[in-house]
Amino acid sequence: MPETKKVKDLMVPVSSSSSSEYPVVYNTDTLRDAIKVLKDYSGESKKHRSIIVLKREGNEERLAGILTVRDILNAIKVKTLNNNDTAENFPVSWGNFYRKSSLGYSVNTKVADAIRPLVTEFVHSEQNLSDAIRIMMTKKINILPVLEGGKPIGIIRAIDILYYIEECL
Repeated sequence: MPETKKVKDLMVPVSSSSSSEYPVVYNTDTLRDAIKVLKDYSGESKKHRSIIVLKREGNEERLAGILTVRDILNAIKVKTLNNNDTAENFPVSWGNFYRKSSLGYSVNTKVADAIRPLVTEFVHSEQNLSDAIRIMMTKKINILPVLEGGKPIGIIRAIDILYYIEECL
């Protein structure tokens, strides 16, 4: 009988240290910081489209939410619209999006103002991989935080599960 895979077998570890394999920012960081972190984590083998967002509570770090590339672009769009006298022209031309003054203002937005709400779905490292798949399918999500003691220790991604399935064929 084949062994049962656990979430920990496929999860990408996360931490606030620079050795983390998955990008992490804090809710007090700016979108500029988040963009830099995503860029720094982009490489041949790493193509992350989201970032784990942590918040500090005393000496503890807790999961605040997840920030995706789309969340960043939406926040920049909203801030650019709010900062622009001719907001009604924005949908017609993305030209305003690229103006340095508007863009500079927009990327100084705090990550806390752009993240998806605190994630209510998560798994533990010792859970079976099938549990993660079931949650992803029923909730229509592609990434799940892996928590231990309320702290994020990893992320499980649908793409990694797909790669595992391919290995099994």
